[in-house]
Formats: sequence, C-alpha cells, structure tokens
Amino acid sequence: MNAKLTAAAAILVVAIVGLAAFEGSTNSWWSDEEDASLEIQTGGLDLAVENYKLSIDGVDVACEAGNDQDNPTMVDIRITEEGIYLEPGTVVKISYDLVYSTTVSGARLVMVSMCDGATDEKVEDDHIQVKYSEVMGEESLTDGWYFFPKIGEYDSHADVTYSIGGNADLQMNHNYSFQVDTMFVQSKAVSIVGTADELQSALSGDKLLVALSDDIEIDETLSVSKDADVTLDLSGHKLNVDASVGILVDGGSLHLTDTGDGSGIIVATGSAVNVVNGGHFKMDGGNLKSSTGMGIVAGYSNQDDSGANVYISGGSVTAQEHAVWAVNGSKVVITGGEFTAIDNVAVTANGTQGEGPVDVTITGGTFNCGIVTSGYLACGVFVAQDGNWNILGGTFNMTSDKATAFVVRGGNVNIDLSNVTVNMGSDMDSSSLRVGDSTRVQSGHTVAAYYTNGSYGFDGSNASLTIDDIVVIDEDDLSTYVGSTIYYYDN
Repeated sequence: MNAKLTAAAAILVVAIVGLAAFEGSTNSWWSDEEDASLEIQTGGLDLAVENYKLSIDGVDVACEAGNDQDNPTMVDIRITEEGIYLEPGTVVKISYDLVYSTTVSGARLVMVSMCDGATDEKVEDDHIQVKYSEVMGEESLTDGWYFFPKIGEYDSHADVTYSIGGNADLQMNHNYSFQVDTMFVQSKAVSIVGTADELQSALSGDKLLVALSDDIEIDETLSVSKDADVTLDLSGHKLNVDASVGILVDGGSLHLTDTGDGSGIIVATGSAVNVVNGGHFKMDGGNLKSSTGMGIVAGYSNQDDSGANVYISGGSVTAQEHAVWAVNGSKVVITGGEFTAIDNVAVTANGTQGEGPVDVTITGGTFNCGIVTSGYLACGVFVAQDGNWNILGGTFNMTSDKATAFVVRGGNVNIDLSNVTVNMGSDMDSSSLRVGDSTRVQSGHTVAAYYTNGSYGFDGSNASLTIDDIVVIDEDDLSTYVGSTIYYYDN
C-alpha cells in the first residue's frame, strides 16, 4: 500500500490496485490483481469496524478479514475476487459500521480522498466525486469535524461513494486507493488514573484533564496547587476521602465534571471541597457529599487574601451542614445544580465580624433545606455577612416543617420572588426557633430580616433589602430592625 498513513489517525483505505478508467476511452478493462484491500488502522481513537461491504457499480465484491502481521492494531480486509471489472463511469461504494471508543472528550475529523500510489499524492480531478456520509445516533455527519461531548462508545454507520467520470485523468500503470482518514483530537492533555497515588500526582502535575478509571479511596486531603488548572472527570466513579477536607484548591483552578453516567461522586468525611487564596472552582457535573460537615467552603483560611471564586451550573452537593459556605471576599455564582442541607442552610456565609464581604448570585438550581437539630429552623439562604446577595432564581424546597426560606442578617440583598419558587410544607410550624446566631426567628415565612450592631459585618449603615424591585429596608429603616424586631415578608 503506497498511500500515506497518519500515525495519529484511524485510517480506512480501499485500494483498487491497477484499476483505471482511461481518459476518453470507452473500452473496459479487467484487473487480475488480488491484493486490493480495505485497511483499518487505529491511532489516537479506538475504532472498531464491522459489517464492511465493498461494491463496484452496485455489485458486491467478496472480502475476508484478518489482522495485519506487521501491525496487530490494523485489520486487513482483503478482496478475494481475482477479476474486478472497471470502466468509465464506475461507482465504488464502501459501507461499514463502526464504534468510536473515546476515553476523553474531543473531536474527530474525517477527510476523504483518492490517492495515486505511484506519486504518493491525492488525486485532484474534477471528474472524481467523493461523497462521505455517516449517521451517529440522531446526528447525520459529512466529512469535517464532529465533537464527542462525553467519554464512551459511539455507534455509527458510514457510506463512502466514489464516482469516477469517463474523463477522469487516471493512468494505466498507477495504483489508486480510496482513502478515509479519521483523526481524533482530544480536547485537553489527559491523565487516566485508577489509584490514590496516581490521582494526587495528576492533580499536582501538568495534566489539564484527569479522568478516573476506577473507584478510589484515600485517607488524606487531595490538593490542587496554586499553579494548577485542572479538570477532574469523575467518569461515573466514586472518590472516597476520609479526611477533614476532601479536595483543597489552594490558589489554583479546579473544574469538576462527570462525562460518564452522571453518578460520579466525591464523598468526604469533612467538607468536600475547600477553595482558598483566590482559587477557582467550577462545577458542571458530578456529585459532592460531606458526611459530617459542609459541601463547598469558599475562602476559609487563616492566611490573608483567602477569598475564592465558585461557579456551579450542574451536579449536586449534599452536606450535613451547609451545602455552600463563603467568607473573606469570596464570589459565588450558582446557575444550576441541586443542593441539599440535611441539618442547616443550603447557601450561607460565616457570621464572624471582619470575614466579609461576600458576593453571591443565584439564578437557578434546586435547594433542599432541612433541619434535624431540635429547637432550630432550616433556611434556604442565610445572609450572615455583608456584601452583595442576589437571589434571582431557583427552587427552594423546605423539607422540614420548621423553616423560613430567606433569613437576612446583613449585606445588600436583592430577592426576585417573581422568578424564585419557594415550596413550604403543608403543615409548617409557626413557632419561633433559633437560627445560626441563636436569634429566634418565626418559622413559616418567605423572608425574615433583622440586624445587630457590631457583628456579622453590619455597622449600622451598610445593609439593604430589595424584594421584587421594591426597596423594603434601607438606611432609613435599618434602625427599626436592629435588636429584637424582625421584618417578615410573605408572597
């Protein structure tokens, strides 16, 4: 076979050795060559080909398959007929089923051509028309790029048709091959890991994508360093971390996803993910669970400049205490995902003086808010720090009969109840119960607001409450709700 092969590609080649249509000729010609073949070479993409079929002018040509002796990754499908009839106007059609098996996300490029073995070049002839079509699931593809959004197997069927016109400039003594190049380009440098040591090394190394190939158990915190920018793909596996912090993002960047079946989960004894020192954490898939503490902790550190950036658009976070907790200048943006607080608040901030401000925006997601501890109530959002809090969307399910959806303790808070759904239980308790600072707040309301000088970042002036674009508490009203008086709002 003289056609060029690309090592990083899966290549299908049908070589009709010595067959030619002569320019301006009406004669027919027989080939007695027996070594025409269809070759399949796997490169950067694991490619399996089945149900292959070759026809010339609608007549099937007999084939048989075997492995190439020099290259075990190549399947050699040999044409067993001794004579193949070719004449001007010939149509050669190659059909096959194939399975793309990808271990990372990326794209495949298909290029089809006819090659001249004598010159080792592609044939550029307007009288030779090549058409490639492929059906992958519900996608109809032609030659060009196709992106694999998830790791896994993709079944497809391909047809390649070569129409050779009577005036094609083909030569008698040349070997022509019909070639389909299928090249896979992975989206990021990847490290496939199946052990705790491999995972810790990958997270601190220079790989941009780390994908789990097995369930992993580890008894110490995993760390993403300040110089790292890594995507962790759970790929449907479980990462069990028996430590006070599951993954520490210390100034670096971690993107959590799951391109498997969505069941991938990180289970930590303490908090699942801590982000500090200006680190970034992005989550669009996978699941986090804290057995005893909090799900995602942003900015909690004894060091200066310990703020964090958290962006969540998918996946789930389940925590015994808070699903998301932020301090020290952190920014939290939630556009989707599911958040469950078993015994406290879904989204909140630490109430210690001097650990603000925080910037929190919620435009979507589902928040399940429960309480177990006797004498306390559950909250969807507890604004326990100064800063800007925008609750503009999302569904808040009060799973306990002792709950108030939004408890405001400080900050500039904007709640758009026209886009926010609050589901209260039918038998909601109306008694006064404690929140995090032991203040008693009446259960069963949509919003409750109160302030105390000298704590939680509140200094008597830097707070406001806006509900449905109407300012209900500002600097003129703050003094009314400092102390024991609580503002309640129900929609």
